[in-house]
Amino acid sequence: MKRIYLVALSVALGALLGLTACAPFWGPTPSGGGMMGGQGGGMTDYYSGVPTAPSHDDAKAIADSYVASLNNAELEIDELEEYSHNFYVSLVEKSTGRGATEIIIDKYSGSYQPEPQSMMWNGKYGMMGSYQQAQMSVSPQQAMEIARDFLDAVYPGTEADEIVVYYGYYTIMTKLEGEHYGMLSVNGYSGNVWYHTWHGMFISEVEEH
Repeated sequence: MKRIYLVALSVALGALLGLTACAPFWGPTPSGGGMMGGQGGGMTDYYSGVPTAPSHDDAKAIADSYVASLNNAELEIDELEEYSHNFYVSLVEKSTGRGATEIIIDKYSGSYQPEPQSMMWNGKYGMMGSYQQAQMSVSPQQAMEIARDFLDAVYPGTEADEIVVYYGYYTIMTKLEGEHYGMLSVNGYSGNVWYHTWHGMFISEVEEH
């Protein structure tokens, strides 16, 4: 199926999420809703008055606070990574091991919010609250093929790596020269691709939670 390269995020969505860049996207502009973000506690250095980036311990504390706010004992943190623009957090279900939702923690304010694809494509934990029970028409193998085609066309030299199944979509980690580079998401029904450009450059994995 031929896919058209578009800019998916509108100016309004970018303003809402405070994103620094629009995401490369194959397919029609998505629509829908998702879990809203919150304040994780500012990281201002009050002596100098200059915002400072949260430490890994700060980021873990904010992520723990977010999980606690969901009041769902079934969810736990799976991944916590530091990027130049934010921290990335993925939550999974303890009983199934399946991805639940993905959030970002602002690098300077400490505030958190769901990622765009988790707001718009998540069939169980999104704001619309509708649990999509239908099996996704795009299989994990097909999602990987779609990701490889996208990377070859848009980010030559990068490779599709680990895949995580969420409700309504997949998130696939990418590698460059054998090292972790970034990630993209593939819609489980349409096969549309959304690359996570808002993270910036990968810095490091936060030590095991």
